[in-house]
Amino acid sequence: MADMLSESEHHTVAAAIRAAEAMTAGEIRVVVTTQPLVRHPFYALMWAALAALVLPWPLALFTAFSVPMLLSLQAIVFVLVGAVLLFTPLGPLVVPPSASRAAARGAAIDHFLAHGMHQTEARTGVLIMVALREHMVEVVADQGIHSRVGHEAWGNVCAAVLIGARAGRLADGLSAGVAEAGRILAAHVPPQPGDSNELPDRVVII
Repeated sequence: MADMLSESEHHTVAAAIRAAEAMTAGEIRVVVTTQPLVRHPFYALMWAALAALVLPWPLALFTAFSVPMLLSLQAIVFVLVGAVLLFTPLGPLVVPPSASRAAARGAAIDHFLAHGMHQTEARTGVLIMVALREHMVEVVADQGIHSRVGHEAWGNVCAAVLIGARAGRLADGLSAGVAEAGRILAAHVPPQPGDSNELPDRVVII
Protein backbone atom coordinates (compact mmCIF):
# COMPACT_ATOMS: atom_id res chain seq x y z
CA MET A 1 0.00 0.00 0.00
CA ALA A 2 1.07 3.57 -0.51
CA ASP A 3 2.30 5.33 2.61
CA MET A 4 0.94 8.84 2.02
CA LEU A 5 -1.34 10.94 -0.15
CA SER A 6 -0.05 13.89 -2.14
CA GLU A 7 -1.84 17.24 -1.96
CA SER A 8 -3.59 16.60 -5.26
CA GLU A 9 -4.67 13.14 -4.05
CA HIS A 10 -6.12 14.72 -0.90
CA HIS A 11 -8.18 16.99 -3.15
CA THR A 12 -9.24 14.03 -5.29
CA VAL A 13 -10.59 12.07 -2.32
CA ALA A 14 -12.22 15.17 -0.81
CA ALA A 15 -13.98 15.77 -4.13
CA ALA A 16 -15.17 12.16 -4.13
CA ILE A 17 -16.60 12.65 -0.63
CA ARG A 18 -18.43 15.81 -1.69
CA ALA A 19 -19.84 14.08 -4.77
CA ALA A 20 -21.02 11.09 -2.74
CA GLU A 21 -22.60 13.27 -0.06
CA ALA A 22 -24.45 15.28 -2.71
CA MET A 23 -26.59 12.18 -3.31
CA THR A 24 -27.48 11.55 0.33
CA ALA A 25 -28.27 13.05 3.70
CA GLY A 26 -25.53 10.86 5.19
CA GLU A 27 -21.97 11.87 6.04
CA ILE A 28 -18.74 10.12 5.03
CA ARG A 29 -15.34 10.49 6.70
CA VAL A 30 -12.03 8.93 5.66
CA VAL A 31 -9.14 8.19 8.05
CA VAL A 32 -5.76 6.73 7.07
CA THR A 33 -3.51 5.41 9.84
CA THR A 34 0.20 5.08 9.08
CA GLN A 35 1.29 3.75 12.47
CA PRO A 36 1.04 0.06 13.45
CA LEU A 37 -2.13 -0.73 15.35
CA VAL A 38 -0.56 -3.64 17.24
CA ARG A 39 2.77 -3.28 19.00
CA HIS A 40 4.58 -6.54 18.32
CA PRO A 41 7.06 -6.76 21.29
CA PHE A 42 4.53 -8.68 23.41
CA TYR A 43 4.13 -11.33 20.72
CA ALA A 44 7.86 -11.37 19.99
CA LEU A 45 8.65 -12.18 23.62
CA MET A 46 5.79 -14.66 23.82
CA TRP A 47 7.17 -16.66 20.87
CA ALA A 48 10.71 -16.39 22.26
CA ALA A 49 9.53 -17.77 25.61
CA LEU A 50 7.65 -20.59 23.87
CA ALA A 51 10.73 -21.55 21.85
CA ALA A 52 12.84 -21.52 25.00
CA LEU A 53 10.34 -23.72 26.84
CA VAL A 54 10.05 -26.28 24.05
CA LEU A 55 13.76 -26.64 23.23
CA PRO A 56 14.92 -28.53 26.36
CA TRP A 57 12.50 -31.45 25.88
CA PRO A 58 13.98 -33.02 22.73
CA LEU A 59 17.49 -32.22 23.96
CA ALA A 60 16.80 -33.88 27.31
CA LEU A 61 15.39 -36.97 25.56
CA PHE A 62 18.00 -37.45 22.86
CA THR A 63 21.20 -35.94 24.24
CA ALA A 64 23.33 -36.25 27.34
CA PHE A 65 23.28 -32.54 28.14
CA SER A 66 23.31 -31.72 31.83
CA VAL A 67 20.60 -29.68 33.47
CA PRO A 68 22.83 -26.57 33.76
CA MET A 69 23.65 -26.88 30.04
CA LEU A 70 19.97 -27.18 29.13
CA LEU A 71 19.14 -24.12 31.20
CA SER A 72 21.92 -22.18 29.53
CA LEU A 73 20.68 -23.19 26.09
CA GLN A 74 17.18 -22.20 27.11
CA ALA A 75 18.34 -18.71 28.06
CA ILE A 76 20.35 -18.37 24.84
CA VAL A 77 17.36 -19.37 22.70
CA PHE A 78 15.12 -16.88 24.48
CA VAL A 79 17.59 -14.04 23.94
CA LEU A 80 18.32 -14.91 20.30
CA VAL A 81 14.74 -15.49 19.21
CA GLY A 82 13.57 -12.45 21.14
CA ALA A 83 16.26 -10.26 19.56
CA VAL A 84 15.43 -11.45 16.05
CA LEU A 85 11.71 -10.82 16.49
CA LEU A 86 12.15 -7.51 18.28
CA PHE A 87 14.76 -5.89 16.07
CA THR A 88 14.16 -7.23 12.56
CA PRO A 89 11.25 -6.93 10.09
CA LEU A 90 10.18 -10.45 11.14
CA GLY A 91 8.59 -9.07 14.30
CA PRO A 92 5.27 -7.89 12.85
CA LEU A 93 4.85 -11.26 11.13
CA VAL A 94 4.35 -13.04 14.46
CA VAL A 95 1.31 -10.93 15.38
CA PRO A 96 -1.78 -13.20 15.05
CA PRO A 97 -4.21 -12.06 12.32
CA SER A 98 -7.03 -12.11 14.87
CA ALA A 99 -5.16 -9.56 17.00
CA SER A 100 -4.65 -7.28 13.99
CA ARG A 101 -8.31 -7.53 13.01
CA ALA A 102 -9.46 -6.75 16.55
CA ALA A 103 -7.07 -3.81 16.78
CA ALA A 104 -8.24 -2.43 13.43
CA ARG A 105 -11.89 -2.66 14.44
CA GLY A 106 -11.20 -1.05 17.80
CA ALA A 107 -9.20 1.78 16.20
CA ALA A 108 -11.96 2.42 13.65
CA ILE A 109 -14.59 2.70 16.39
CA ASP A 110 -12.30 5.02 18.38
CA HIS A 111 -11.85 7.30 15.35
CA PHE A 112 -15.58 7.18 14.65
CA LEU A 113 -16.27 8.54 18.11
CA ALA A 114 -13.28 10.91 18.25
CA HIS A 115 -14.33 12.65 15.02
CA GLY A 116 -17.94 13.07 16.16
CA MET A 117 -19.40 10.69 13.60
CA HIS A 118 -22.02 9.63 16.16
CA GLN A 119 -23.28 13.19 16.52
CA THR A 120 -24.78 13.68 13.07
CA GLU A 121 -28.43 14.69 13.13
CA ALA A 122 -29.85 11.50 11.59
CA ARG A 123 -27.12 9.17 12.92
CA THR A 124 -26.11 8.25 9.37
CA GLY A 125 -22.35 8.87 9.49
CA VAL A 126 -20.01 6.38 7.82
CA LEU A 127 -16.29 6.16 8.61
CA ILE A 128 -13.85 4.46 6.25
CA MET A 129 -10.54 3.70 7.97
CA VAL A 130 -7.46 2.33 6.22
CA ALA A 131 -4.69 0.78 8.34
CA LEU A 132 -1.67 0.95 6.04
CA ARG A 133 0.69 -1.23 8.07
CA GLU A 134 -1.86 -4.00 8.52
CA HIS A 135 -3.27 -3.69 4.97
CA MET A 136 -6.78 -3.56 6.40
CA VAL A 137 -9.89 -1.49 5.78
CA GLU A 138 -12.66 -1.03 8.33
CA VAL A 139 -16.03 0.65 7.88
CA VAL A 140 -18.04 1.89 10.86
CA ALA A 141 -21.60 3.04 10.15
CA ASP A 142 -23.86 4.75 12.64
CA GLN A 143 -27.09 3.10 13.70
CA GLY A 144 -29.27 5.27 11.44
CA ILE A 145 -27.85 3.58 8.34
CA HIS A 146 -26.35 0.37 9.71
CA SER A 147 -29.73 -0.78 11.02
CA ARG A 148 -31.09 -0.56 7.48
CA VAL A 149 -28.32 -2.25 5.50
CA GLY A 150 -26.47 -4.54 7.95
CA HIS A 151 -22.80 -5.43 8.17
CA GLU A 152 -22.31 -7.22 4.85
CA ALA A 153 -23.31 -4.18 2.80
CA TRP A 154 -19.97 -2.54 3.56
CA GLY A 155 -17.88 -5.38 2.14
CA ASN A 156 -17.85 -3.79 -1.32
CA VAL A 157 -16.58 -0.54 0.19
CA CYS A 158 -13.63 -2.33 1.78
CA ALA A 159 -12.94 -4.29 -1.40
CA ALA A 160 -12.90 -1.15 -3.54
CA VAL A 161 -10.39 0.55 -1.25
CA LEU A 162 -8.14 -2.52 -1.08
CA ILE A 163 -8.06 -3.00 -4.87
CA GLY A 164 -6.69 0.49 -5.41
CA ALA A 165 -4.39 0.46 -2.39
CA ARG A 166 -2.78 -2.87 -3.26
CA ALA A 167 -2.08 -1.56 -6.75
CA GLY A 168 -0.30 1.46 -5.28
CA ARG A 169 -3.21 3.80 -6.03
CA LEU A 170 -4.53 4.56 -2.56
CA ALA A 171 -6.34 7.74 -3.62
CA ASP A 172 -8.17 5.85 -6.38
CA GLY A 173 -9.11 3.10 -3.95
CA LEU A 174 -10.39 5.59 -1.38
CA SER A 175 -12.37 7.44 -4.02
CA ALA A 176 -13.93 4.17 -5.22
CA GLY A 177 -14.75 3.15 -1.66
CA VAL A 178 -16.30 6.54 -0.94
CA ALA A 179 -18.38 6.30 -4.13
CA GLU A 180 -19.63 2.86 -3.09
CA ALA A 181 -20.50 4.12 0.39
CA GLY A 182 -22.30 7.03 -1.23
CA ARG A 183 -24.40 4.66 -3.34
CA ILE A 184 -25.41 2.69 -0.25
CA LEU A 185 -26.31 5.86 1.63
CA ALA A 186 -28.20 7.33 -1.33
CA ALA A 187 -30.36 4.22 -1.60
CA HIS A 188 -31.44 4.40 2.03
CA VAL A 189 -30.87 8.00 3.13
CA PRO A 190 -31.69 10.31 0.18
CA PRO A 191 -30.93 14.02 0.44
CA GLN A 192 -33.43 16.16 2.30
CA PRO A 193 -34.31 19.85 1.98
CA GLY A 194 -32.07 21.94 4.19
CA ASP A 195 -29.31 19.33 4.46
CA SER A 196 -25.98 20.74 5.58
CA ASN A 197 -22.45 19.35 5.47
CA GLU A 198 -22.01 18.37 9.11
CA LEU A 199 -18.45 17.01 8.90
CA PRO A 200 -15.29 18.10 7.05
CA ASP A 201 -14.63 16.34 3.75
CA ARG A 202 -10.84 16.21 4.11
CA VAL A 203 -8.93 12.96 4.62
CA VAL A 204 -7.44 12.55 8.09
CA ILE A 205 -3.90 11.12 8.12
CA ILE A 206 -2.69 9.76 11.46
